[in-house]
Amino acid sequence: CRFVIIVKWTPLVLLLLLGLFACPCKSGPPPLAQPPLLSGQPFIIFWGIRDSSCFDRADARSFGMEPERIAVFYEDTLGNYPYFIDKSTPVNKGLPQHTRLNSHIQKLQQDLDAALPSPRYLGLGVLRWAEWLPQWSRNREKQAMYQEASRKLMKSFFPKWTPEEVEKWSKVRRFVMMESLREVKRLRPKALWGFSPYPGCNNNDPTQTALSNYTGRCPPAEAALNDELLWLWKRCSALYPLLTLDKLQVEASSHSISKNRSNEKLTKQEGNRLKHSYLVVFLLHFSPLKTDLVNTIGESAAMGTAGIVIWDKSEPKTERECQDLADFVQKVLGPYIMNITTATQLCSASLCQGRGRCVRLDPDSSAYLHLPPSSTVTGKVTENLKKRKQFKLHIFMYKMNVRIKKVSEQIALRSL
Repeated sequence: CRFVIIVKWTPLVLLLLLGLFACPCKSGPPPLAQPPLLSGQPFIIFWGIRDSSCFDRADARSFGMEPERIAVFYEDTLGNYPYFIDKSTPVNKGLPQHTRLNSHIQKLQQDLDAALPSPRYLGLGVLRWAEWLPQWSRNREKQAMYQEASRKLMKSFFPKWTPEEVEKWSKVRRFVMMESLREVKRLRPKALWGFSPYPGCNNNDPTQTALSNYTGRCPPAEAALNDELLWLWKRCSALYPLLTLDKLQVEASSHSISKNRSNEKLTKQEGNRLKHSYLVVFLLHFSPLKTDLVNTIGESAAMGTAGIVIWDKSEPKTERECQDLADFVQKVLGPYIMNITTATQLCSASLCQGRGRCVRLDPDSSAYLHLPPSSTVTGKVTENLKKRKQFKLHIFMYKMNVRIKKVSEQIALRSL
């Protein structure tokens, strides 16, 4: 699909576009949200793909993406994280029970200084540690080797395996994660730190997505497991759930998967002091389909997330891969991002004078924050004015409570 972005704004066109998002809000102060990382940008796209080896790489900045304010750390790039390459090849002794915290923290400090030299780094900090998970029941498939290795270790100390030993395993993993998070927040306090892929949802089971009545809702068991991670939500300054684009094969199911992961993420956000929330989109392929972008980026913007991290752990290695990536950014991804980030800014300006973020009034609706696809709004205004009642605002939380109250009252009065 082709997007033509309005670059030159006339007063009339700007006024009409603001009208698309103007909504008669309910009386009373609107909900609060954390201010955006970058002022004036309620929805930010971060470019996390390592493409420095490409000679003719895509210019993410020209489409409004942020390539310099995202740092993703893996199992082998921050501290002495324990994991297994395979059953017979442990790294840092393989299990968190073996972790020597002092050595781990010392190595973490060195790695962080090398990756982010400035103590005033202002950006995202994502700990992508996924070899083992902090909850016993979520270690499935390959991760089951950690259960087996832990049982062997614990049986060397205890003749019988009991629930207490299971709990001890969970506490050890929790301790490694908490202390690591505490240290990176201390060393780079302005960054937004969190673990990915949390909160989890596990709503992309192929046996379920193929069903005609598939809803995409997170299974109750997964939602309950997320509730048990309160200790993690309290300590993270941002939430980074993961969505793998390659798995979204059917338009209807991809919309449901993304929507419900956003719902689960925002549930944890609202219950834990208004965390920043970003959806990490893992690009296993460069999809030419607009529907994939709408169902991931567009859905997250409409649900009120702070932004998107576009990420791929592997780096393009061949000239063809570099060219495919550049074409994808220039022809598909970039124009769509310009469209939606501009729309979120206009909606913020219209509903709350730039002091808040627009959020879909009905989470189950199909309302999106999109500009008209043409370069003018002639003939489009009447149709798009239907959006006037489809969005509400979440006002940004300021440091001084007096200012929060004052701004909230002003906006509440405007909506009467």
